[in-house]
Amino acid sequence: MPAAKSIVIAFAPERWGTLELFQHFYGNTHHFDRDTQKSLPGTANHFNKALILFEVAKQHVTLLSEDRTQLTECGYTSARRGRELSALLESALLDLYSSIDCTRKVVTFIYRKHGGVKQSTRKFFQSAAGGTIGTTVPEGIRKAFACATWYTDFRVLRDAITHSDVGSCHSDEKSGKVFYLHAGLERDGKNLVIEDIFDHIDKLKDSVNQFMGQVFQCLNADLKDDEVWQMCGVFDGRIYSRLVRPSEAIDFNSGRCDAFAWFEKEENPVCPFMQECLAYRRKTDEESTTSNPDSTSAQVADGR
Repeated sequence: MPAAKSIVIAFAPERWGTLELFQHFYGNTHHFDRDTQKSLPGTANHFNKALILFEVAKQHVTLLSEDRTQLTECGYTSARRGRELSALLESALLDLYSSIDCTRKVVTFIYRKHGGVKQSTRKFFQSAAGGTIGTTVPEGIRKAFACATWYTDFRVLRDAITHSDVGSCHSDEKSGKVFYLHAGLERDGKNLVIEDIFDHIDKLKDSVNQFMGQVFQCLNADLKDDEVWQMCGVFDGRIYSRLVRPSEAIDFNSGRCDAFAWFEKEENPVCPFMQECLAYRRKTDEESTTSNPDSTSAQVADGR
């Protein structure tokens, strides 16, 4: 029995967020240096890595009871499980911050020649909050950074995690909440305790996600509306493609087929979507119009 043919769809704009849309269409507008080329995919990759680590951390919460049991039975505890959970959470927080850092790098590369633009994440946020970024930078970009009131506290937490020891976690038996303590964090001269670290992270994650969405929505608005080569997918080991403008990127039917030039030949397998894909139909209609002038043009020619 022959093996089933594999179909991997790569072009799915209806599922993309503003960041993914920018990643697919920025090429005709911006020419990034090597560092920025790394930073752009880093925005999503670090964010997604943070989400994975958060989920793993949640699975680790039940193990905190081992620390309590050791304390009850032995009169002391190494708090091993609490430190393991802290390490997971802190790694996730660092990746979440890295997604912000990568976003800033993309923005400051694009607007590097504009007034008040600082090549530092901390300084760029401060400039935005102080209103010293030049008005030639789009208002939406300036607002996204200026309105990120959560950033300063997050940066302080990130600095403590980066430059100090691992924090500790313990769970409250009655509420089930996980408390987080880090020696590098203080408020009013006392160690700062985050009483529900998972709720804190959920809110922070949502804030970062919304922030990046606003930034890349603004960047998308300034993209040239030129056709960009897009990979439709890999069907039976072959790459199929199309040409799409950013304004057209709505769903799988968007744009004009590019792969028809080779898959229509007898020796090649046809696209499995050719009967239903509007991008293919759009291209074949275009070819037909080019080779067969419309009736009005023919009548004008006959009347001369």
